[in-house]
Formats: sequence, C-alpha cells, structure tokens
Amino acid sequence: MSYTTSEKPNIVYIVLDQWRGDCLGIADSAHPVMTPHFDQIAYEGIWYERAYADCPVCMPQRATMLTGFTGGQHGMPHNFMSGPRSPIALEQSLPYRLTREAGYQTKAVGKMHFWPERARFGFEDVSLHPNDYVNFLEEQGYGGFYRGHGLGGNEVYPAVSAVPEHLTHTHWIVDEGIRFLGRRDPDCPFMLWMVFEAPHSPFDPPEPYDRLYDDFEIPDAVIGDWVGASDEPVSLIADRIVRNADRISPQVLKRARRHYYGQVTHIDYQLGRLFGELQGRGLYDNTIIVITSDHGEHLGDHGLFAKSTFLESSARVPIIMRLPREHGIYNRRVYKPALTADIAPTLLELAGLHPDEAMDGISLLRLPKERVIYGETRDSVFATDGLLKYIYYFAGGGGQLFDARGDPDDRHNLAGKPEYTAAQAALKARLIDYLRANERPAVIDGDLLVRDMSLDMDELRARNSAAWRGPLRYGQGYG
Repeated sequence: MSYTTSEKPNIVYIVLDQWRGDCLGIADSAHPVMTPHFDQIAYEGIWYERAYADCPVCMPQRATMLTGFTGGQHGMPHNFMSGPRSPIALEQSLPYRLTREAGYQTKAVGKMHFWPERARFGFEDVSLHPNDYVNFLEEQGYGGFYRGHGLGGNEVYPAVSAVPEHLTHTHWIVDEGIRFLGRRDPDCPFMLWMVFEAPHSPFDPPEPYDRLYDDFEIPDAVIGDWVGASDEPVSLIADRIVRNADRISPQVLKRARRHYYGQVTHIDYQLGRLFGELQGRGLYDNTIIVITSDHGEHLGDHGLFAKSTFLESSARVPIIMRLPREHGIYNRRVYKPALTADIAPTLLELAGLHPDEAMDGISLLRLPKERVIYGETRDSVFATDGLLKYIYYFAGGGGQLFDARGDPDDRHNLAGKPEYTAAQAALKARLIDYLRANERPAVIDGDLLVRDMSLDMDELRARNSAAWRGPLRYGQGYG
C-alpha cells in the first residue's frame, strides 16, 4: 500500500520492561492481572500469542526492536557490551529511516537504556528516563525520591513507590507522550516510542496499585520436575543462588507478585489517557499501535527471578498490534512463532519503506506457516519451531527440550527421552547452522560451546549483583 506523506499512518510503539507474555488479561492464564486497555487493543487488532525475545536482556533487545536485527546478528548478547549504534549502523534504525526516508517526526520517551545514555539512535528528540525524570522530580520538590524506598533496580522484595501516583515514572512517561501529541508538526506523520521502566524490579507500584490485588488469589510459582534433578543446568542453579532467590519466602513471593501485577495494571490504566488523547485529536483511526516487552520476568518460577534465560517466563513476551481501520483486521490471534525483531520490518513496510533483506525479523503480517526462530545470550542458546523448544546451556553443555504448546510453563524436560531424540537433534543442528552463519563464538569445531562453571555457594552469594543498596545518581543502579 502506498501513501502520500500526509496519509502515512502514525505509529505509537509501546514497550514495557520485563513484562511476561502470560501477564495479559486476554491470555486467560493463572495470573489474575487486569489489562483492559491492552486487551481492547488486541480485540481491535492482532495478538501474537507465541512471541519471543531472541535475547531476553534489556540492551540487546532495544537494539533488536529498533532495527529488526537479532542479537545473534548484531553481536550484543548482553548489556553494556557495546552501544546499539555499533555494530548495527545508525542508518539501519527504524526512527532514522522513518525520519529521513518517509518524512516522519520521531520522538522517544522513557527508558532507552542505550549506551552511551544520551544516544538518540536516530530519534529526533528523547525524553530520557531516569535522567530527565529525576530532574523532573527535583523540580517538583521531590529530589532524591526516585527509588527513595532504598531498593535498587534489580531487587525483588516488594516496596511501595516513594512518590505519589501522579509523580511516578509511569505517569511521567505518559504525560511526556501526551505533551508530544500537542507539540507535534500536524503536517507530517509521527512515530512515538514509549518505553516504561515498570514492571521491572523494584516491584514498587504507587498507592492504590500496591493493594489492588490483595483480594485476588495469587498463583504459586511454577516448579518444573527438572528442578533439583541431577541434570538441572548448572547456570540456573548458580543464578538462583547468586540472587538469593532460594531464600525468598512464599509470603514475600506472593506480595512481590501482587506488586508486579499492580505495576502492569498501573501502566495499562495510564495508557488509557494516551489512547483517549489520540481519539480526542482525531489521530486514533490512522495510528498503528504496537505493544510489547523486551523480555519477561521469572517471578519465582523454577526458583528464579529476573530474565536472561529461554524459559517461557523469561523469553516469551506479548506482541499486540492494532492497524489503522482501513486494513479491516480485528480480533485476530496468531499462534505462529514471532520475534520482537519482526516489529521493525513490519513498521517499515507499513510506512511504505523496504526492510533490509538481511534482517532476521520479517513482517508480522506475513509470517510463514512453518518457521524456526533462534536466540542467544551469554549463557545459553535456543531454537523453537512452535511445537518443540530446545535450550542449550554452555555451562556443562546440557540441553532441555520442552513441548512448546502442551507444556507452556516448561514443567517437563523431554531431553533424553528416546521418542524425542530425532526431533531434538534436528533442532540442535538447525541452531548450530544459524549460529555458524552469523559467525557466533557459541559454535566451536562444528559443535556448541561447553564451559566450566564453579558452584562455590559462599562465593556466589557474596557477589549478588542484584543486591544494590538503593539508587545511584540518576537512579541507574543496574550494575
């Protein structure tokens, strides 16, 4: 479909940080989270139920979501390895191309998590969290109140926001988005990228969201039958210990989950203000809305917190896309495997541009019937065809195999079972081919890397990277 500049669809691209794929109202999962606005966007568009982050870590995913190139392609499988501007060229970023090739006005608001911090990555303007938000708090007489409760960015004990609801970063991000809608050039289309810090830890929703789920039945954490087994991946054992996750009581876990749900709902409700503003300004009908996450949150499942694994609670994310009304696509549910890398080429195509053929990402509107997707972190790699999911861990060289549809919580490891030997070998072979094609160091002499790892319990507990004692200046505190 071709457009004149004035007819091109607007784009609102919304990212939550550390939002699980099953913490969505329409998912009908065990998690009783309320997301009425997200659900409505899905009813008005498309929900990709089996969507994944190819590298479930913050910084690599931001590079991926804005380029369509996966971590295996841009070579950044962990935070702070290199800026998102390198090795992926700035000219390949979604906002850069939209601005220069399609006449868009581009604005980013929220947690960019670029390196260096003030990199714009092709956006014309950025309102940066936490830096600009911290300055805002100081102007409001709340200097030092960002994470004023004393918990740092990776601590998982429940807390309550140290500032009133109208001064939270969630409220501020929505305010900045609405402010942009009032200041934009009305003669050109726009792309607004909004990245929320929540529901990333600390789990500190403001009142009344901290008590919103007090009367709800909170599900217990999922524990796979492979946890504690002799072949449990050693890197998962180490992660559990280094974060002291095995010392968190069931009562604390329940409260942390309530606060996590409260953060998700707080964002959903606040976005109702933005969606109303789009409607009030007559922009809604011609605006593409994409809602997703950079990765999930284990939230106690399998005794783990945070992300960085290819277990479903970490790697699976929501992807919801609502198209302008003229497309006539409503309430569609897609089960084919999808990646966050698919978003950028989709938006380029909808804006009348041609995606780079080298991208791993492909149009969400033309997902093939059969597809294998791949992923890589510094600790593991994975492949799934939507039916089975294979995970390989470098530490010790062990693998896991799960029924992607019949076992959505990764409860039963099928690796080593005779009836799955051929299927596992086939997925592993395709994974090796993918990594080798991208010249990744995960493949050595034609096979996957094997790495030794020590399990010195005292040493692991002593270097708990999540135990930040409150925020640093501008509240970074990420490590």
